[in-house]
Amino acid sequence: MAAVLAAGGFVVSGMIRGTFPFGDVSRNTNDLGQQLIPMHAHLRDVLTGSAAGDLTFTWGSGFGVPFLGDYMSYIGSTLSWLVLLFPRDGMDLALFAIAVVALASAAAAMTAYLRLLRPAGPAWLAVVAGVSYALCGWALDDGAYMTIWLHGLVAFPVLCLLCEWILRRRRSWLPVCVAPFVVALLWTSHFYTVYMATIGAAIVVLVRVISYDASVSWRVRVAGVLRCAVAVAAGIGVAAPLLVPTFWAVRYSRPSPEVEFHVMDWLDFLSRLLAGSEGVGSSPGLAVGTLMLLLAVSLPFNAAVRWRERLVWTVAIGLTVLSMQVALTHAVWHGFDTPNGSPFRQAFVVAGLLVIAGWISGSAGLRGVVPVVAPLVVVAGLYVAVRSGPFVTPTTRVVVPVVAAIALVAWLVRRVAERGRSRPPSWVAAVAAGVVGAAVVAEATAGAVAIDQARAQFLYAYPVWSDENDHVRALVQAADEWPAARVSPGAHVTQNDPMLLGGQGSQYYSSTIPDDLSEVLAGLGFGYSAYVRANIDPANPVLDAVFAIGARVVADDDGSRPRLAENPDVAPLVTVRPADPWTSPDPAPFGNQETALGADVYTVPRVQLAPDPALSVTGRRSDFLLELVPDAVVPVELRVRASCPAGSEVYLAAPAFVGEVLDDAAGWRTVLRQTTRAPGVYTGAPVLRVGTAGPDGAVEVALRVYGPARLPASPLGCLDRGLLSAAVAELRAGAPTSIDVSGHGVAVSLPPSSATATVVFGVVRTPGWRCSAGDGAADTPATVGGLIAVPVEAGVSEVSCTYRPRGLRMGLAVGAGALAVVAALGVVAVVRRRRDDAVLSGAGGRTS
Repeated sequence: MAAVLAAGGFVVSGMIRGTFPFGDVSRNTNDLGQQLIPMHAHLRDVLTGSAAGDLTFTWGSGFGVPFLGDYMSYIGSTLSWLVLLFPRDGMDLALFAIAVVALASAAAAMTAYLRLLRPAGPAWLAVVAGVSYALCGWALDDGAYMTIWLHGLVAFPVLCLLCEWILRRRRSWLPVCVAPFVVALLWTSHFYTVYMATIGAAIVVLVRVISYDASVSWRVRVAGVLRCAVAVAAGIGVAAPLLVPTFWAVRYSRPSPEVEFHVMDWLDFLSRLLAGSEGVGSSPGLAVGTLMLLLAVSLPFNAAVRWRERLVWTVAIGLTVLSMQVALTHAVWHGFDTPNGSPFRQAFVVAGLLVIAGWISGSAGLRGVVPVVAPLVVVAGLYVAVRSGPFVTPTTRVVVPVVAAIALVAWLVRRVAERGRSRPPSWVAAVAAGVVGAAVVAEATAGAVAIDQARAQFLYAYPVWSDENDHVRALVQAADEWPAARVSPGAHVTQNDPMLLGGQGSQYYSSTIPDDLSEVLAGLGFGYSAYVRANIDPANPVLDAVFAIGARVVADDDGSRPRLAENPDVAPLVTVRPADPWTSPDPAPFGNQETALGADVYTVPRVQLAPDPALSVTGRRSDFLLELVPDAVVPVELRVRASCPAGSEVYLAAPAFVGEVLDDAAGWRTVLRQTTRAPGVYTGAPVLRVGTAGPDGAVEVALRVYGPARLPASPLGCLDRGLLSAAVAELRAGAPTSIDVSGHGVAVSLPPSSATATVVFGVVRTPGWRCSAGDGAADTPATVGGLIAVPVEAGVSEVSCTYRPRGLRMGLAVGAGALAVVAALGVVAVVRRRRDDAVLSGAGGRTS
């Protein structure tokens, strides 16, 4: 019942809002549309055998990137396999279904735990508590669009269930043997939020053993805690074959700048306890519904619960809430890596603790008037104090007093009925429970609507699958020649369009993107955002040649449907270079492109700046600092003059320039917007084609400046297309005779040669690659311009490279050790069971 009501409340909220699949409003907010849906599409391709790559590596994104870190961070849960039940173009619906199932599972798990904790409590209240937990503020505000986070929501009550089973079966090792496999399943679903859930379950276990009555010895209590710890540790060990490589993937990933944690105003913080409040990304979603909040607050005042239990639970919840506002404990909650957004990702644990506390108090019965009046006074005081707060929605202002009044009236009706008779009629209790339960579900549904509506005002939602997606995917599939050449789908929908629509482009956005890949692509002139975690394809002809991009989906000039732009003048995926590859002396990114290509194709001229008088230009060693003089009328123009070979194509490389450039074909183009976040750090502009050198070689590039900006000392590069074609022809002439690409490896056959050479792959070298030439041992490859490079001796005809996640062997070893421990515990359990049976049998024989 809890599962059905939680799922129903979430579904009905979508119907009311008119979000997909019940209306035209997209629910693909932020990372749901940008990462989760494309990656689930790739997972479906892997599972159906139609992907370019496997679970450890994908050839589709970033010109070939490790994928196991993404699998564990975004799509590793068992529920993700539900994508197999949906068509390839149905990933939007698949993610909605996964969210519904996850919320239902969380409600069911919490209800089951509460019933185990207090079996005598009213079933209706356990159902209501489970629904309140599953539809808590965190689940609706944060987890609903970061679907993978919902597995932490499920894990918390499941871990509590497992540990409660272990604590109660004091003489049996069976729970300790079974629990590790469930723990392993949870930790591989989403290790990040499940780590937080594990901390939360540890808090619950400690509270449980400390609050035992005096008849339970401390030896028994400590033994129970140790048994739980062994089971959880063994489960994490069983998951090590996936967790250890993921640890290394995260360690090798692109770091983001240090974030300083800022404590929230306590009133604003506590305002998120109220139903329907919204503050995604900046405040904790602590709300568990008005009824469960009232019951949780009643616990310290409820004499029907033992004083020790009341004290321990109250102190534990208070300290847990406090830990969210203390820098050190905040860091512990996040694995000592403070996130850039949503700093209170552990809020679901506090929500779970509040629900458990409310159940303990409510299931015992509210003895007297104080446990009823005191919570109403406390919650009313909070309501009045924060009523105009930044996180309180109009829905909050309505539902909190209404549900509180309904709960109070239901209690009064039951109280009056109890006074009139020794026991009230069953129909009175049933009606009161039904009314209160309906109010709780209605409040959660209304809160979900309010939260989604408020969140949609400032978080972008990517469009759902459309006819244009079908069109682009059809273009990509029609042009597919992999591995002879790549086809780039562009970024028509998301930065992960290669996963969403197919192809083998550069576009890739992930928190686990290898730092080496980010550095190389940014150095080659790719634009970027999110601290170089998402790259922007510059559609540059030199880069197309280097990475074998034979076709690209582009927007048509007249604004009609996208079309396919073919580019047959590209080098093969693997090329053979001289033994000592040439290195360009030109500055980045033009010199980096030439080094990766192996040929001199750019002229990088000295430039002269002719600024408007309203613009101040300060020359520095590596760049120019541009600043407007006081009272300048924007925009202010700056002209960059240079001399290039006649007819060469002119490119602007200014990753930190905020402003516009005049393109001789397209007019004024934005380099970086005025609202760009941290130019050159968080966001960078790609290399842009801006014109063609005239017959006399004169070049003048016009820029518009709106505020402070930076321009590199060598911002222009002039490309000679004739030299590029000659370089490509030379690379194609010496190409390998065959290229065989597997899920995470490449093997090439070389033409007979008597000279030493360097084999260069159109793949950026990232940690985990091992290559061998001929019969030689596999070793970490060298690089040429950041690309994988393997030196070969004369006469060598075979070269192969394979990617293997670092830490895989260690993870397998740890996993095997953990399984051995679980097996040993199983043997102990069987031996003890047989010994106990023998003792009982012997005693029975003597008695008879």
